[in-house]
Amino acid sequence: MKGTKMNFLRQTGIAAILAACVMAVSQPAFTEEFNANIFFPDQHPLGKYGYVEWAKTVDKLSNGELKANVFTGTVLLPPRSGMSGVRDGVAQVGYHAGTYTPAELPISNTLQEMGLNYSDPLVMIAAASDFNITNPQALEQWKKAGVVYGGGYSTPSYNLMCNAPMQTVEDLKGKRLRTAGAAMSRWVEAIGAVPVNVPSSEMYEGIEKGILDCAVNVASDLKSRSLWDVAKYTTMAPLGIYYSGPMWAFNQDFWKGLTPAERKIFFDANAQAMANLYVGYQASVDEALAEAEEHGVKVYQPKEDMTKSIKTFADANLVEVYKTGKEKYGLEDPEALLGQFDKTVRKWEKLFENVDRKDPAAIEAIIKANLYDKLDPNTYGVN
Repeated sequence: MKGTKMNFLRQTGIAAILAACVMAVSQPAFTEEFNANIFFPDQHPLGKYGYVEWAKTVDKLSNGELKANVFTGTVLLPPRSGMSGVRDGVAQVGYHAGTYTPAELPISNTLQEMGLNYSDPLVMIAAASDFNITNPQALEQWKKAGVVYGGGYSTPSYNLMCNAPMQTVEDLKGKRLRTAGAAMSRWVEAIGAVPVNVPSSEMYEGIEKGILDCAVNVASDLKSRSLWDVAKYTTMAPLGIYYSGPMWAFNQDFWKGLTPAERKIFFDANAQAMANLYVGYQASVDEALAEAEEHGVKVYQPKEDMTKSIKTFADANLVEVYKTGKEKYGLEDPEALLGQFDKTVRKWEKLFENVDRKDPAAIEAIIKANLYDKLDPNTYGVN
């Protein structure tokens, strides 16, 4: 009886030790928690795919050793403080819209001057990331700003979401339009309307209180930001795309404190998130427009005069952008910079020429192979 009891205790003890070992193997040895901030709500494509789902990917790829505490909306930082908050360590990773800080980001803002001249968000999400990660002048910009550029984004085409029907240039004259980017603001002024520079988080309140007549943004915001409650008229005018600033700006000390293997995890997670963002953002636009009628929203196509005015402005902007880059943003050689950027855009047009645009895995593979896999995690952002 005594021997039987001893055998039982011995077996029970061995089983407990084995169970403890299994748990130790399955649990991360150390968890690095960090704050990740984006001012878009968590249901917005940029918030959902760029941060909420991205954080899950980082956690999975690191086996729980890297854990993002994601802050969406303006809980942690207001929109204009996205980059400074990362620089100062309030967040270790953060999104930032470059047009909020033109003095600190002259290159980003000069590139965004071409927002009305490019129309393919898949190409631009990769091209903007590629240029900012590899161009020496762009890298110096990020270094001076106190952050490490981890990757970019691009929106689909901007459209008009208004409190009244706006199909012609005449309809827009004298109206107050929330704009994003200097080039878009100049088009608004050129047609006799009034550009209003407020964060996209303030569009709903602006229209509701009559401060704005229209919000110029992606039509998915009808749903993701409930604009369909206050803006009952949407005009699908092709008002350019937005790609200025980082999707992921990393605090410099945080980035340098990571191991090369951990930096590689972020490279992989960012490539996956960029692919998911493109596919998801496109789907969210289709979804919002499909549901718009149920919420009393009427969707229009612009009349010919509005479409023509946008094209005429975009064509003229190809000449003006060099002057703007030099005189407004203080660049010494904007022609060379924008020429290199355009070359990068053409490179990604070829890379994505035959990809299935509804297959995020195929898109991710191209981004990884042609961008992130070429970065050295031992040195990028460290020196």
